[in-house]
Amino acid sequence: MDKWLSHPTAIKIISLLIGILMWAVVHFDSEKSPNTVATLTETQDIDAVQVKPIGMDDKNYAMRLLDPGEVHLTVRGSRSDFLIASRNNDYQVTVDLSQAGEGRMVLPLKVNLPRGLELIEVRPSNVTVVLERLLTKEYEVKINTEGTPGKGYKVGQPIVKPNGRVHVTLPEDEMGDVAFIGGTVSVDGEEETVTDKKLKLVALDKDGNELTDAIISPNVVEVEIPITKPFKKLPLQIGFTGKLPNGLAISEFKQSVDGITIYGPQDVLDQIDFYDELVVDLSQLKQSGTIELDVKLPKGVANVDPEKVSFDYTIVPAVTKQLSKVPVTLIGLSEGLHAKITLPEDGQVNATISGATNVLADVNVKDVQLVADLSGLGPGSHVIPLEIHLPRFVFPASNAPLSITVEITDGTSASNPDGSTPTTGQPAADPNSDTNTDAGVPSNGASDPAESDDGQQANSSNGITNGSSDTPED
Repeated sequence: MDKWLSHPTAIKIISLLIGILMWAVVHFDSEKSPNTVATLTETQDIDAVQVKPIGMDDKNYAMRLLDPGEVHLTVRGSRSDFLIASRNNDYQVTVDLSQAGEGRMVLPLKVNLPRGLELIEVRPSNVTVVLERLLTKEYEVKINTEGTPGKGYKVGQPIVKPNGRVHVTLPEDEMGDVAFIGGTVSVDGEEETVTDKKLKLVALDKDGNELTDAIISPNVVEVEIPITKPFKKLPLQIGFTGKLPNGLAISEFKQSVDGITIYGPQDVLDQIDFYDELVVDLSQLKQSGTIELDVKLPKGVANVDPEKVSFDYTIVPAVTKQLSKVPVTLIGLSEGLHAKITLPEDGQVNATISGATNVLADVNVKDVQLVADLSGLGPGSHVIPLEIHLPRFVFPASNAPLSITVEITDGTSASNPDGSTPTTGQPAADPNSDTNTDAGVPSNGASDPAESDDGQQANSSNGITNGSSDTPED
């Protein structure tokens, strides 16, 4: 065998066979390779690829229509390339709106495919776009509160910072739908003011639906919600006690505030209509100056503002003034009885009053009320002391009380000597008298001047007389 293999002829034959075999292998591969590559390339359809708009001027325009929003792609590539681009978002289809303006237009699409893939077809190749111009309008921010604050507390008016107004940008056809720009803040259980609350604003229509296209600037604001006790403003009624030293009078009296504010439960506030717990002791006032009084808390009230009230007053020498023919009012007469003033005969009394010159200048008969109380009195003649009611800082000029004489009769008594019916309750007004009854003080009697307590006829003038006098407490 070794001899045969080493024979030159055998070697030639073997070499020829090997050459034929190599040629056949190479020739087979060269014809087979193109067919194999052809079988590795394929075509696929990609459905529902979303169209993405780019380049739009979103500060001035809003897109109202993009039709269609998805397209169909036909692409070709190797199986391995398709495996890499396995998701639809790897296929990008865009429409360029950089040159688009307001209105409707048809624009071409641009397709970007993953590497290695070739576009065969895009269906459709164009889309319809509608752009609408945006409007910007200023709105006031509104804040709603939800929940109930702590017991007895109330929610105040919300405060929006920096200025409570914002700008809203919307397409023109939606701007008219805006009914509310703001937000909601919870105050449930709160007993102190809610501060530094950051709130994102929303735009709502009249049905409470959010307008998602709205651009709000700024879209976040700082909100403060006051939480306070219920409060009520009360007028001040100043009381006075004591009297000034003899010969002095108050010409001017000013208080720092006309009212106070009280805070507390609503049921307590509802029972208080004014504040009358400030009392000025006139006996402590010797000369012009200022006094300050503490405002005491009414029962059930949490706090009060202000806590002090000051008074500026001016003290001057007192003068006197005589008022002639002041009518007398009769009260308290029992049913079935009649009363007639017999002294003074005209039923009118002269009264001398004391006070500061500027104060007395404005006082006349209608500002003074004389009252005779007939309660519990029966038929007969009675001397009745008079109660005198005067304006503030005006006093009777004498400590001696004024009085009248009244004749009381029952229903069976005869008529008056002049034929008239006896008085019942109040004296009739004198039609000839120049005094009026604007202050509810009726006039009575004839026009003859009344006699004063010392029996002398009173002066009919209302002049002011200088000099000191006693000023008893009103």
